[in-house]
Amino acid sequence: MLFFKKKIKKPTVVAIHGFGVRGIHEFENLKHALLEKGYDFKTIQMFDIEDQTDTDWTAWVSKAKNLITDVAYYNDIVLVGFSMGGVIASYLANSYRVKKLVLLAPSFEYLTPSKVIDNIPKPFVKEEKPKMPSNFTPAFMDVVSNCKDSINDISVPTLMIHCENDEVIPLSSSEKNIKKIPVDNKALITISEGQHRILDDKIAGPIAINNIISFIENDILF
Repeated sequence: MLFFKKKIKKPTVVAIHGFGVRGIHEFENLKHALLEKGYDFKTIQMFDIEDQTDTDWTAWVSKAKNLITDVAYYNDIVLVGFSMGGVIASYLANSYRVKKLVLLAPSFEYLTPSKVIDNIPKPFVKEEKPKMPSNFTPAFMDVVSNCKDSINDISVPTLMIHCENDEVIPLSSSEKNIKKIPVDNKALITISEGQHRILDDKIAGPIAINNIISFIENDILF
């Protein structure tokens, strides 16, 4: 008699981007690494910097909600959030069927909004540096103000990654907020190289991506 081992379906990775002109492109390196591992990867652009009226923070969050709603109907989800997206991801993790949560330099605390929006890696700066509209800044601040307390209610395994030399979100923010998560299955990984845009960094990026994949595949023991 032949016995066939049931193939376990991998979760879908859903990524929520941060506040800045790169948007979903923040995740290109992570996306390619996950696709090579056989994971489905989904993300969505939450705002349009060419639309001066796109300044309703609740509309930004709603776009992320709609994406998760669509994916969660069929799949388990690993939710990844970068910077402002980390704050949104922590908020959404309390409302949806999320299997695991990854927060990359989440902006629970920040130095100044201008630091968040002006930090663009040189390889991505063209002849004229793109800019976030100044009237988008209050929406960013509203996201953080309205969603940051969700960190206190997270109930799923959580991995937080932060570079020690982050020039936008101080490492102390993640050190403080990892303690607020009321589960034992959590960890903060700090990386000595790199700055805020972890996934774009030549050294910090691969380290972060390898740890994310290990966390998804249960190779990290907390």
